[in-house]
Order: sequence, then structure tokens, then C-alpha cells
Amino acid sequence: MKLNTVLPAATLLAALLITPAQAAPIANLTGWAAMGDVQVSALSASLTTASLIYEDDFPAAAGAYNLSGVGAADVGIPAGLEEFVGLQIGGLDPDPVNGVMALEGSALKHAIQVQAGDTLSFDWAFSTREGLPTDHNDYAFMVIDDVLTLLGDVASASTGGRFSQTFAAAGTAQIAFGIVDVRDYGVTSRLNIGAFDLTYAQAVPEPETLALSLGALALSALRLHRAKS
Repeated sequence: MKLNTVLPAATLLAALLITPAQAAPIANLTGWAAMGDVQVSALSASLTTASLIYEDDFPAAAGAYNLSGVGAADVGIPAGLEEFVGLQIGGLDPDPVNGVMALEGSALKHAIQVQAGDTLSFDWAFSTREGLPTDHNDYAFMVIDDVLTLLGDVASASTGGRFSQTFAAAGTAQIAFGIVDVRDYGVTSRLNIGAFDLTYAQAVPEPETLALSLGALALSALRLHRAKS
């Protein structure tokens, strides 16, 4: 008697379609939209609060720490930085009631397609020329679907880490990163981001792999039919 080692068709198909989660880099940040002083490469980006007209870091000349040749963008105006990242005007002000407002900054944004359970991860690093203690609390942030999250700021001395967020539902996720000057136009702060990964909750086989596997499935079904005849 032969031992039948052929998997039932339904079992084989399930094994084919359900595969372990896989992480893939989000390639080519140069295709993202930018506002202000943003320097981008394929896999990383740097954003600053450096203008071209103010002496941000006296005695250094105006624009000494600017990376792109484009000055930091205004905050708190129509078509300014807040609207660019998907927030209402005033959405970047830490404490407007007490006059603590963001004045200028830079941002980078993009839309990505996600499925429920997918996880976005990236490295970030915040640096500043502001001294402590200070009430000029420049900060770096991210926005996902109009929700603002603080990354690092002067007061907390948060300097970097790896951020991850898992999406609850499928759709188009609007993501943005930025940095702002708070209360003044002086002293440059900077945000570096990179090592983006989107980990898929359920990986889908490549078309070539899928075709070969379906062929194997058909052959397995034929052998099973012959074994029963």
C-alpha cells in the first residue's frame, strides 16, 4: 500500500496564499512633496528650520545651516506649513493661549497604500542649536491622517529613536514629517529621517511564484485523482 502524501487542494492553496509578514523599504523619497528647507535622497531626508534671510545662528551668516537653498516656510497662514501637512491653521501651535506659537518650519509628505495590520516604521533623529533652559521649544513631528504626533523637542532633549505605527484599516494613508521654530526665527533645529519600512501583515506571492505554485497545485490534484481511481 502506498502512503498518500499529496496535500488536499484547499490546504495547499491556503499554504500558498497565507505567507509570513514581510518588510519592504519605502523606496525613493525623492518623489515625496516638500515645503521649506528639505534635502532628500532615495532613502533618507533632512529638514531644518533654517531661513535664508534671518541670522538664525549668529554670528554665522543668514542661511549658514540651510540645506536646500529654499528657506523655511511660514506657519499660521493660508497655504502654509499646517495646511501642507493636513492640519488646520494653528494646529502646530503648542500653546496659542499663552502666546507659544510655531512661526516657521519645513515638512515632507506622501500618500501610501496600506492594508489592515500593515506597520510603518522609520528612524528619526532630532538635533538643535537651541540651548537649555529655553521657552523656544522647537520640535519635530509627524502627521498620519491628520493626527499630530511629537517626535522630539528641545525641552525634553529627545534626540532620536525608531517609530512604528500599525494601521487598523486598509486605505490610503497620508503621512507627513516636519520641524518648526517656536516663538522665534532664530536658532536652527533639524530632523533626519530614514530607514523606512512597511511591514505587510500578509505578504502576497510574486506573479511568477503564484503561477508556478498554481501549476504544482494542478499537478497535485491530478495525482490525487489517479491515486483514487
